[in-house]
Amino acid sequence: MSDSAASGSLDLSKALPALSPAEGTKAPDDARIDSQAFRRGDPECFALVLRRFGPIIRSIVAAYTKDRDDQDDLYQEVCIRLLTRRESYREMGAMEGWITTLARGCCRNWLAARESRLSATKRYAAEVPPTEESDALLDDPSRLLDYRTFLERLERAVDELPLRQRRAWRLVHTEGHSIDRAARTLGTTTATVRSNIRHARKKLRELMREEGR
Repeated sequence: MSDSAASGSLDLSKALPALSPAEGTKAPDDARIDSQAFRRGDPECFALVLRRFGPIIRSIVAAYTKDRDDQDDLYQEVCIRLLTRRESYREMGAMEGWITTLARGCCRNWLAARESRLSATKRYAAEVPPTEESDALLDDPSRLLDYRTFLERLERAVDELPLRQRRAWRLVHTEGHSIDRAARTLGTTTATVRSNIRHARKKLRELMREEGR
């Protein structure tokens, strides 16, 4: 056994080519996978694992994104996660179950990170004045102060909304989710979400007028 194998390190230059197996290839179900070799990071064994379970990983990835480029990127992420977590496989159950759990966890993290980035972008767009207004704001700093003051007043007004209205408003108008997605998140109907947002908008107008006095 080499020193690198004994220490559990992995020569990625040998293992990474296995991340993109030829389409349509699949290891026979009776092909023996050496668990110890897999944990050591043996490239041939890792390639065998991907030929056996690659289609399963692909199907899981496809459930999280329909974009082919995203699917390819996410498939690569799952494969790299397999490489980095291989030593944690302890044969407590079938390898298929272990890989399925790992792949779904990786996909959920990817989706959460993407939604977080989109949410941050939307918040930035809401908090930063439009580019076409930037020159005027620099010439008159009081306008920038008024803009930020308005956002602070709006946030305070949202905090005073009833819980259901506040959650619906934040999901749709702050985080940018669709009405359907918000309804699923809140465990209610789209009609209820629309109603909550309609009432929230009316209440916000009242609260903002009160704050402006």
